[in-house]
Amino acid sequence: YPRVQPIITPRFGPSCSEDLLNALGDLAQTHDLHVQSHISETEEEIKLVENMFPAYQNYTELYDKNKLLTSKTVMAHACHLSEEELKLFSLRGAAISHCPNSNFSLRSGVLNVRKVLEHNVKLGLGTDVAGGYSASMLDAIRKTMMASNSLQINKVNETGLTLEEAFQLATLGGSQALGLGDVIGNFEVGKEFDALLINTKASDSPFDLFSADDFEVIRIGLMIKKLSDDRNISEVYVAGKQVVPFSSSV
Repeated sequence: YPRVQPIITPRFGPSCSEDLLNALGDLAQTHDLHVQSHISETEEEIKLVENMFPAYQNYTELYDKNKLLTSKTVMAHACHLSEEELKLFSLRGAAISHCPNSNFSLRSGVLNVRKVLEHNVKLGLGTDVAGGYSASMLDAIRKTMMASNSLQINKVNETGLTLEEAFQLATLGGSQALGLGDVIGNFEVGKEFDALLINTKASDSPFDLFSADDFEVIRIGLMIKKLSDDRNISEVYVAGKQVVPFSSSV
C-alpha cells in the first residue's frame, strides 16, 4: 500500500505523560515520520495543559520541546493559538487542520484563518471525524466560510475569506499540509490526478440549474461549492484511477 504511511499520533497533550511525548518524538525523529494530534481546541484544554506541564511556556512548546512539532506535523483545531505559537508553527514548518464543523458543534472556538495565513503557516481543512456531523470536504468548505463570516461580523477581521480561498484550502492547502503539494492538490501538469466528477443534474441533487440563467458556468461553480454534497459525486479518481463509480447518482 504505497499511499499508506505510518504516523505518530499522541491523542493530545493532556492524555500523555511527558515521558510518553518524548518517546513519541524520538520515534518520529528516528524514522522521519509524520505526526498528527490536536492543539488548543478549547480554552479548558489549554488550562489543563498549563496545570499538567507548568515547565512549558505554552501548549505549542510542549510539542516542540518533545520533537513533535516538525515540517511533517499536522495539528487539528488550533482555535486559540497565541502570536508566539503561530510564529513557532511557521518556524518549524508545521501545519494546521481547520475543522470548523467540529468547532461549531462542540462550541470549541473559531479559528482565525486569515491570521494563520498571515503568519505563513500551512493550513488545510479537516473534519475531526466524529467531532462534527459530517466528514464531507464539501461541507468543510461551507463551514470554513461560515467561521470566517462570523469573525467578520464580530469585527475580528475586516474581510472574510472568499469562496475561492476556502476551496483552495480544501485542495492545495490540504496537500501542502501533508507535504504533498508537489504531487497533488490541483491540476498542474505532472501532478497525480486526484479528482471528483460532479454531476450537477443528478436526480436527487440538492440544487437546481436553469439553462436560461446568465453566466451559467460561474453559477455552476458557485452552486457546486455552496450546495453540492455526496449526491452530486458520480466518480472519484485517485492518482488517475477511478476508485468509486457512485452509479446511483449518474
